Amino acid sequence: MKLAFELGPEYRRAVNQLDAAADAIRQAAADGLLIGGHYAAGTVKADHLSGQALKRRSGQLAANVTAWPDGDLTVAIGVPDGSPVAAYAWLLGDETKTITPKKGKYLTIPIGENLTPTGQAKYSSPRDVPDGFFFRSKSGSLLFGYRAGKTDRARVRPLFVLKPSVTVIGSGALIDGVMDSIDDIGQAIEDELNQIEGFTAS
Repeated sequence: MKLAFELGPEYRRAVNQLDAAADAIRQAAADGLLIGGHYAAGTVKADHLSGQALKRRSGQLAANVTAWPDGDLTVAIGVPDGSPVAAYAWLLGDETKTITPKKGKYLTIPIGENLTPTGQAKYSSPRDVPDGFFFRSKSGSLLFGYRAGKTDRARVRPLFVLKPSVTVIGSGALIDGVMDSIDDIGQAIEDELNQIEGFTAS
C-alpha cells in the first residue's frame, strides 16, 4: 500500500517556463519532495504504528514503511510492492477484512505471555509448544496453553486462542501520518529550493 504525493500541474508549468535554472529547480524540488516523504514515513512509524495501534506485525510494518520516487515530481509513501510485509500493508489503510484459516478449522492467535512487548509471537504454532494442550475457558473460548508446574493443580497458561475467523480493521496510519507531515513536506521542498543560488522560495 502507498500514497502518492505529487506536485501539481501549476507548479510543473511554472518550472517548465523558467530558463536555464529550470533543471536545477526541478531537481531541488524533487529532492525536497523525497526528503519530505521520508519525514512523513517517519511520522507514520513514530506516531501511528505503535504496538497498541496494530498489535501483531506492527514492528515488521513499521520497519518497511518508507518513501521513494514514483514518477516525475512524485514521491510514494508506504510499503513497496516487493516488501516482505506487502501482504499486510493493507493494515496501514482503513480497509476492513475478515480473516479465515487457509488450512484447518481455526486461526491460532497468540495471546498472553506468548507475545513479546513488541507484539511478536514467541511460538508461531501450538506445535512448537512442548507439553501443550487444548482447553476451554470459563466463557467457552477454545485455548491452547501449558501448565506452569508439574501437578494437575498447577496454573494453566494460555498461549493461543483459536477462532474460526477474525475481523480486522486497518489502522489508517498511512493517511494520518502523511496528513500530519504536510507542513514538513512543504518546508523540505522550500529548503532545497533556497539552496539554489539566486533563488528564494516564497
